[in-house]
Amino acid sequence: MQQIFRQLTCVQFHTCISMCKSKSMVFVYVSPIFRNCRISLFQLRKLCSSLTMAQSQPQLFVKSLETDDHIYMSFMYKPDQLDTYRAFSLQRKKAETLHATLGRISANISKAVEKGMKRKKKTSGASNSISCCTELTIKLFANANGPLRNMTEIDENTLNIDAWKDGYILSIGDVVFNVQVNTPTVKTLKLPTNIMAGFPLYPRCEAEFSHFLDFKFFWFLQEKSSKSKTKPLFNDDSQSNVGISLSGKTKELLDMCYSLGILNESWRLIDCGWCTLPSNSAIGYNLALACIPINEERTGMPLVAESPNPVSAGPGLCPFEERHLSTIKMTTPGYFRVVSYNILADLYANSDFTREHLFPYCPAYALDIDYRKQLFLKEIMGYNADVICLQEVDKKVFEFDLLPCLKQCKFEGVFSSKSGQVAEGEALFFRKSKFRFVEQKDIFLSEQIELNPSHTSILEQIASDEQLKEKLLSRTTVLQVVILESTETPGQRLVVANTHLYFHPEAALIRRLQVQVALTHLESVMQKQKQQAGEVSIIFCGDFNSNPRSGACHLLLNGHISDDFQEYPPSTEMFSTDLFLVLGL
Repeated sequence: MQQIFRQLTCVQFHTCISMCKSKSMVFVYVSPIFRNCRISLFQLRKLCSSLTMAQSQPQLFVKSLETDDHIYMSFMYKPDQLDTYRAFSLQRKKAETLHATLGRISANISKAVEKGMKRKKKTSGASNSISCCTELTIKLFANANGPLRNMTEIDENTLNIDAWKDGYILSIGDVVFNVQVNTPTVKTLKLPTNIMAGFPLYPRCEAEFSHFLDFKFFWFLQEKSSKSKTKPLFNDDSQSNVGISLSGKTKELLDMCYSLGILNESWRLIDCGWCTLPSNSAIGYNLALACIPINEERTGMPLVAESPNPVSAGPGLCPFEERHLSTIKMTTPGYFRVVSYNILADLYANSDFTREHLFPYCPAYALDIDYRKQLFLKEIMGYNADVICLQEVDKKVFEFDLLPCLKQCKFEGVFSSKSGQVAEGEALFFRKSKFRFVEQKDIFLSEQIELNPSHTSILEQIASDEQLKEKLLSRTTVLQVVILESTETPGQRLVVANTHLYFHPEAALIRRLQVQVALTHLESVMQKQKQQAGEVSIIFCGDFNSNPRSGACHLLLNGHISDDFQEYPPSTEMFSTDLFLVLGL
């Protein structure tokens, strides 16, 4: 129990995995002494499971939702006949009796033992028969202090919906499990198919009963080691070469890691946290990520994901890296920086039509979202903006990529989906040190034309052109409107508008009408905000699909369009109408 690493080099990674027990909880920290620990991916999965097993009492995890007719159970257990722990998972009906469920647990353990013994016999080459699992006694008890004989056994005729309670005790032979209901759970843990050195890397993680940003994440790199399988990782010193004193719990974990052994193909701990930045030295190597679900109260079952492909080199110097030279510094008090981008929704990029007709010059890999998101995230974050407006944002990209990444940079964000079944929309982020959220006043532009009496004249004037009316009212365009207040100067408010106007090159008139509706709404928002705050300003961002000399931009800049206005460049409108509206604000 006095084993530490034999040789350590000074590193900048100042954290290490250690454990402490508190109310049967596992808390995980990270320190340099674990950096050079090498274990196989299979052993890494066992190590993560051992984090649960190393607690004062083994855990049995139960998931039970009111909206689901089933309960889901998982636990780690090592039968006497086998050398390693096995993971067991069950799905049982809530209306099933406890007797049937305990019988299924026993049957699953027996099957695992039988398979393990056959594998063991095949490996060892033994010709004589190997005895299989003896029948196990499995019981469920209501929790109480003291030994099992003082606890109340749950009647096996009890239905599952009533039988499995938080804190109950399950005994499998001599092993006693603490039942944990609805602990933090990792539902999904995946690494992207494309990983580039020098670009942000993070998992696709879905969680239950907690937020995944509260979980603990540990990154491992696969490397080929020439060390002997029996060469020890530790010596008998009580202190590492970098002066880190080892606690008893840290030694426990290191001993556990040592007991798993060393393989030539190994995994080395390189970083911790939800997001990492692979270095050039990682090119050509696979990565693995261990996730330990945890909240302030409890720890759930860990999960490990391996990268499907090794780390690759980046595309070289990107054009935005030169632009970043102008935004190295954060803005000073009294100033703020705004960035606006259309990031091309994956639902439009990931199609044969897009690859063959819209972007035939672009390699397929460069249109893949796993590739593109690394680039646009690095570019957006490199501008050190205080307000970020994005268009064509997939809802899932917002939820699993943009929002978590930008939260790490102290941003908060809101998403506004387009109307109908469109799974993309606009996203707005703001730096919390500069602004606080006040309220949101989004509208769907087409709906507003029909609902707001201010736009009756538009309906009257387009009534004679059915094609124009159908095209205009069928648009799903959303106008995202977020009101922020300065944290530096309380009372000063900022109205931020963000939208994506109709794209068709021959639909200049529709874009003008969309702008008119948007400006009418923003004027109303500004008037109400001026009644509540001392000073109110406005910023209108978006992809307007218009050049600076277009009617839409002219309307935005001047507040009206004259009868003799000429659209530039001249285009053939898809509508047979000479409708020109004058907007006076």
